[in-house]
Amino acid sequence: MSTYRLNTLAVAVAFAFSAPSMVNAQEAPAKAEKNIEQISVLGSRVSNRTSTESSSPIDLIDADDLNKGGFTELGQSLQATAPSFNFSRTQVSDGSDLFRPATLRGLQPDQTLVLVNGKRRHNQSIFGLTSTVGGGSAGTDMNAIPLVALKGVEVLRDGAAAQYGSDAIAGVINLSLNNSTGITTGYVQYSETGEGDGETISAALNRGFELGNEGGFVNFSLEHRDAKATNRAERDIGGSVDVEPGTLSDNVRWSQGNSDSEFTSLFYNMVLPVAGDNELYSFGGYSERTALGNGFYRNFDQASKNVTQVYPDGFLPRIYNEAQDISLALGLRGEINPDWTYDVSAVYGENQYDFTSRNTLNASYAAEYVDNNPNASDAEIVANAGPTAGYSGGFRFDQTTLNADISGIVDIGRSEPLYLSLGAEYRKENYEIVPGEEASYACGLANMDTSYPSVNDPDQFAECGFQAYPGLRPEASNAKDRDSYAVYVDAETMLSDAWNVSGALRYEDFSDAGDELIGKLATRYEVNDDFAVRGAVSTGFRAPSLQQSGYTAFTANLGSDGTLSQSFTATTGSAFPAALGVTSLELETSTNYSAGFVYDVTTDLSLTVDFYRVEIKDRITLGSLLSEEQVSFSQAAVDALKATGAVQANYFSNSLDSTTQGVDVIASYRTDIDGANVGVTFAGNLNETKVDDVNAAPGIPDEVALDPIQSSFLTDGQPKERATLTFDYERDVYNAMVRFNYFGETDVKYFGNDHISLPGFLSPTGSFKPTSTVESAVLVDLNVGYEINEMFSVSVGVDNIFDETPDELGDDEVLNFISNGAFKYPLRAVPYGFDGRSYYAKLSFSF
Repeated sequence: MSTYRLNTLAVAVAFAFSAPSMVNAQEAPAKAEKNIEQISVLGSRVSNRTSTESSSPIDLIDADDLNKGGFTELGQSLQATAPSFNFSRTQVSDGSDLFRPATLRGLQPDQTLVLVNGKRRHNQSIFGLTSTVGGGSAGTDMNAIPLVALKGVEVLRDGAAAQYGSDAIAGVINLSLNNSTGITTGYVQYSETGEGDGETISAALNRGFELGNEGGFVNFSLEHRDAKATNRAERDIGGSVDVEPGTLSDNVRWSQGNSDSEFTSLFYNMVLPVAGDNELYSFGGYSERTALGNGFYRNFDQASKNVTQVYPDGFLPRIYNEAQDISLALGLRGEINPDWTYDVSAVYGENQYDFTSRNTLNASYAAEYVDNNPNASDAEIVANAGPTAGYSGGFRFDQTTLNADISGIVDIGRSEPLYLSLGAEYRKENYEIVPGEEASYACGLANMDTSYPSVNDPDQFAECGFQAYPGLRPEASNAKDRDSYAVYVDAETMLSDAWNVSGALRYEDFSDAGDELIGKLATRYEVNDDFAVRGAVSTGFRAPSLQQSGYTAFTANLGSDGTLSQSFTATTGSAFPAALGVTSLELETSTNYSAGFVYDVTTDLSLTVDFYRVEIKDRITLGSLLSEEQVSFSQAAVDALKATGAVQANYFSNSLDSTTQGVDVIASYRTDIDGANVGVTFAGNLNETKVDDVNAAPGIPDEVALDPIQSSFLTDGQPKERATLTFDYERDVYNAMVRFNYFGETDVKYFGNDHISLPGFLSPTGSFKPTSTVESAVLVDLNVGYEINEMFSVSVGVDNIFDETPDELGDDEVLNFISNGAFKYPLRAVPYGFDGRSYYAKLSFSF
């Protein structure tokens, strides 16, 4: 087993296959002088295989590098250190205020498997809207894991479903929990933006204790973060009862930025030796996060949405998001004999996500009252306008996973044995939709199937339900469950001193989606001591999630004739999607190819290049809403739509086949200069996704199966080019880091004229831009640290030092027009946000 030089620049995400170990704060920084064999959990079930010996690219990022910079969220830290990892920002899209889509290689959030200590982590109960990056996909909420609880992160950038199961099409992220003992570490950090908002206070504490004298331990992590809102919206021209529309408002009434939020978490990690060479282990945690988001501002004269007696100037409806995550793992592992080990475990995970509407209105309540009391006074209308806040509904998801594994060696008559692993898995999942309180969705206080003229304009009808987030109706409440089981085998050996080969087979069966047999072959050949080539080919799959197969929802709308109408998301197999050729959701299947090389140019400089291609069949998407006119070619679909009582509906389907291909290039250099340890690392990713086929049933138009708006998020909603260039300096008690982050352009149709068609005469240029574009940008981060003594160190820094933001919206952009000039930047597919420059100061301690 070879050793390799320790590298402090895990910003390269170990793209050069050099990665740092956990270093206590009181230790003098001498990383360049150390040679450490860092064992990789991912990519191989051989227990002593290092990342440099892996046949697939693996990034190793230690806790020091995750915490280097002003980021206090795991998702942001990973995005700053791993170019193949994207963490897009989205605003005014319901749950986006708390969760953001975390993706690998430009694929969907649910196509990346997340593990904690090598065990499957549960997904979130809510998925993103169709009009966002990752829309219709319920991935793992990366920000539910506190940074202080982590020893490091491993990222396997290759298809690995044959090794780890469903979802691992893009790759696997393993979060290793802290196992230190006898030392208390933590930090306190303050940050704010260059605009003076977004004030954030973060505090974290970690402490480990020995259990007995045989290597047992328990480690606790506590973290809290309180972040104030940011707002980049501007004054608008929507008018009010006192200000004529077209006149600039006195104050900023809209909101565009990060929400007021709080985060609290407690995690633990424990190992207890029992009965000789066996050990009982357990880990888990609890986290709670809240955020106060918002919808579009409701103008005072939008009679269907507002009651001026209640909100004379209009109102900004608020959405209070609350997420809770619970996880618990318990297992026993040990030796069967000197050549074989076993591991049996049970893991439970649960996510709850709830919406509460605030500063809102159900316009139909006042409308019904006035319809029954036409001479009512303003005071009486206000008194009978219904609540301005209430519970809008929620989602629940839980998962129980049981695993039994044995691993060992088989003598095959060669100098190197056959490393063999066998295992079985059982998984149980439950999903539930919780309806909101009646006022959140009702049509009038009586909640009858009746529409009412609005209070302020009898020619318009009042909308039903709360504004911004209409409540989940009882008809949409749903509970669904399923189970699955899998058996798998991995084998690996050295055909010679230079040639490693490995293979894996996995059979998995889902009670609601069918079964699949998949496999992987991988190899690595060491040409000489400095140069090695590697490659892999694998098949994989992803089962449709319960969030996709079990979701249904009604929302209330008005038809063009003023009659009450509804929009409806139909469950899989129901009459409407069945009439359009979609009777069930099938497994997504994939074929992955990768090839690359590792080259140690000198003892100080290394280079890795990895090409990849991912072909996915039957990708699952949530389609856009379809009206009776749009499905008029199918009488069965028209009849099914009418039977729901809705005027438009959508559904999940296996709508497309796609190909994603790209290359990762990493160069890492580290040396000593005049008593200082200096490192330079470049890490880049080129990535492109194309739609190969649209899976429309015979007689169904392609645009019904997959409309161009949703397609644009899949192909152009994430940067096709990403890169980081990091300079790292350490000398005695001083350290510094400068990091350049490059983000390529994104371009989607949503909020462009291809989405909302406006007549050209409304634009000063005679037309509106067809798409919404976020231009490429380079963000520069600076961090300077000083070790005060063995107990305390301080660091200060600036993220996005040159205040890079997307280009401001012009008068020829649809979003600018429909927001009355309030929104300053695009709302969708924003990879680096729009808050601009931020400053921070951090005091760390270790004793």
